[in-house]
Amino acid sequence: MKVLITGVAGFIGSNLLDYLLEKTDWQITGLDNLSTGTPDNIAVHKGNRRFEFIENECTGITSLKQFDKVFHLAALPRIQPSFELISQHITANLLNAVHLIEVMIREKHYPRLIYSGSSAIYGTPENIPTAEDEPVNCLSPYAFQKYEFEKYLELIATRFPLDYVTLRYFNPYGPRSFNPANKFNAYSSVVGIFLNRKRNNEELLITGDGQQKRDFIHVSDLAHANYLAAIHPHKLNTAFNIGNGSTLSVLDLAKMISAKYRFIEKREGEADITFADITKAKTILRWEPSHSIAAYLKSEVQVKG
Repeated sequence: MKVLITGVAGFIGSNLLDYLLEKTDWQITGLDNLSTGTPDNIAVHKGNRRFEFIENECTGITSLKQFDKVFHLAALPRIQPSFELISQHITANLLNAVHLIEVMIREKHYPRLIYSGSSAIYGTPENIPTAEDEPVNCLSPYAFQKYEFEKYLELIATRFPLDYVTLRYFNPYGPRSFNPANKFNAYSSVVGIFLNRKRNNEELLITGDGQQKRDFIHVSDLAHANYLAAIHPHKLNTAFNIGNGSTLSVLDLAKMISAKYRFIEKREGEADITFADITKAKTILRWEPSHSIAAYLKSEVQVKG
């Protein structure tokens, strides 16, 4: 099996690489332009005969014929910057992904595409917990770009034999979620931001009143979902929620990490609550999360805090 991971040097991409190298015998090519990812995230695999790294843009891909599966993670996953750096985010989150489809069509070769989508497309949902048929309510350009590519997949698949799975991630956390060198690090996973400030003996900064709730999902559980989506024996061409199936307020999260926190201005364009209904992923992918955020925080604060 030969697979491609775009965005391999990022938070989720590098954890997916770790998982696949450990759990499979696949040959893996990883691509990243290193705009937000870092070589440090994949340095441990340097010299591994089963892994090849290419520093390039997704639009630099000229052929996908050698690949059986493509994991598309390359993106700028930041809500607030997407309001200002509009064209940059359209390129990163939409045009790069569309390029992959165009290569498939040109070559008449359709490896399964496992697309890293986002729960941001639901906005603040009407139904809690939220299933995949929840009405779309994009509150940011980022959310709209992620949903727009989902629609491209759906539409192009009516004319060409695309084979895809969309995984709508909820709120990922875990190793390497915070990169101090990333210019967008202020918009990283709130778990990573809080832990970084705790280690630096700084106050945790809570936006708004902290009552906004999030469904936090460990990055290893995301990696497992990607793997199961890749090996499923049938063409699925559908989307799955990948969350923990629970919710926690940002204020309660902060209290689990530190007693030193203060409140700052609320950010617009962000959901009041995310809470995944993961019934579909459990039923079809045979996937379910196995990590607890409470256990993760306890180990991180005790060992590194």
